[in-house]
Parts: sequence; structure tokens; C-alpha cells
Amino acid sequence: MIATIQTYFKTSADTAWETLKKKDTFLFITDGFLGFSGNKKWPEKFYEGLVIDSRLFFFHIFPSWKHRLLVVKVDDVNKELYSNENGGPIKIWNHLIKIEPEADQSCKYTDQIEIEAGLLTPFVWGYAHVFYRYRQKRWRKLIQLLK
Repeated sequence: MIATIQTYFKTSADTAWETLKKKDTFLFITDGFLGFSGNKKWPEKFYEGLVIDSRLFFFHIFPSWKHRLLVVKVDDVNKELYSNENGGPIKIWNHLIKIEPEADQSCKYTDQIEIEAGLLTPFVWGYAHVFYRYRQKRWRKLIQLLK
């Protein structure tokens, strides 16, 4: 199943793109919903070929399964970041982030996730919609803090 969640940001595509690649951005936009073990050892910026193995903590309290994130593509020209992820019951969680300019100070932001979790796939798909709406809300908050 594919989940696609889009929003618009009041910042330039270039600013959103450069901000996206930072570890601190990832941790900020997931804060409150998901925590990650070992994140202090992660590099400051995401890059092609980066592999992150981490234990997930729902709401930073409840330990969950081990999760693997492989950054497959970081395309500075098209402003796309693509990762292959998996862990626990989730066999496939392939995530494409795309940032497209709309005007000088606005852009369209898209999270597209390919999900495969066997019989749990519809439930994981629903979770993805909630999680990425939350992330995009945190993104808008971050953009306000950057101004």
C-alpha cells in the first residue's frame, strides 16, 4: 500500500531542502511521537548510503522493535530523499520525501511511503497517515522557529 501525505510550507524550497537533511530536523519533527536509541551517534546530516540501526520508542517511553533506515538517494537537484526502512512487523517502509517550489517563499512537501506488513498493512498504513501528519505539523512549527 502507498500512503501519500502532502502539505505546503511558507519557506523556500531551498531552505526546506537544506533543513530536511539535518539530523536535528529529523529528531525535532518526530519528537513526542517517536524516540530513537543511539541518535547522539548519528551524523549531523543524512547522506546517500547512510545506515541507521535504532530501537524505536513510542512516545519516547514504550520500547518497540529495532528499525533499520538506509538512505538510498539524496538528490539535491530534484530535492528528493529516498529511504528503505524496515523493522518488527514492517517488512517494507520505503519513504520518498519530495520538496517542490511553489513561489519564492513557499513549497509543496510530500511524504510518500510504500508499506508492506502482511495482514497488518492496512493498520500500518493508517498509522503512517497519523504519523506523517504529525511530522508535517512539527515541520510547520520548525519553520516558524527558523524565521
